[in-house]
Amino acid sequence: MDKQSLVSSKNWKQYFAEFFMLFAAVTLGFFAENLREYQEEKNREIQFLQNIHFDLLRDLKEARTAIDFNIQKQKVGDSVVAELASGDYISNPSNMYFYLKGLQLRKMFEHSSSGFEQLKNAGGLRLIEDKSIIQQILLIENRIAVVSRLQLSMDENNFDYRQKLSRITDAQTVHFMNKNQILAITADHQKSLSRFPRPEKPRPLLIDSYKDINEVVNLAINSINTTRYINVHLDSLIGQMNKLDKEIVDKYMSKID
Repeated sequence: MDKQSLVSSKNWKQYFAEFFMLFAAVTLGFFAENLREYQEEKNREIQFLQNIHFDLLRDLKEARTAIDFNIQKQKVGDSVVAELASGDYISNPSNMYFYLKGLQLRKMFEHSSSGFEQLKNAGGLRLIEDKSIIQQILLIENRIAVVSRLQLSMDENNFDYRQKLSRITDAQTVHFMNKNQILAITADHQKSLSRFPRPEKPRPLLIDSYKDINEVVNLAINSINTTRYINVHLDSLIGQMNKLDKEIVDKYMSKID
């Protein structure tokens, strides 16, 4: 082989080696970038699930509190219906004032949605790889939407109730009850519903007939009936949230602080 052929052979091998190294560097860089992006998304997934985990813990507590409050309110509803049936409110309206005033109060389930909202704002459920977790999140959001609609309906009914109540209750008696109410926050729902004192010397109710007081009581118990539907859905929601939280903890426990 002459000298020129040897040089050409060496140049061709050198070019091939350089091309191969360049190709390998670009390919490795591409894979490294993909791996980096994947790891970043994985870290974001873990962070979002961690936030949802804490949301669920708060929501579980909130749901149980709302259920307990609603149960106590239903008991007050039984008492006001019994008072209506007895007719005692005509000669002594003290108990009727006490029950009707307390039934204005309500406890709403307030969804802790920071983790869920962050997930939506960051691109939605595509960041979550686990199909079971995605399904549970969707089921929970649907159930919360049902609870929210029921609570809105209850609030609309409560507005009508308060409007009608203001027409049949004496302002001086109501002022006494408002002025002497217990404003301290308490976890005892029975005490919370009894925060307005039972007036000792109430002025008569401003009613012309049984029809007037019956309408007010009906508005009150309609709202109370809605709390029964709310409690059914909150019970189901608690089961769904426990299931989702268990999946998150079981699959990501080592990554959740």
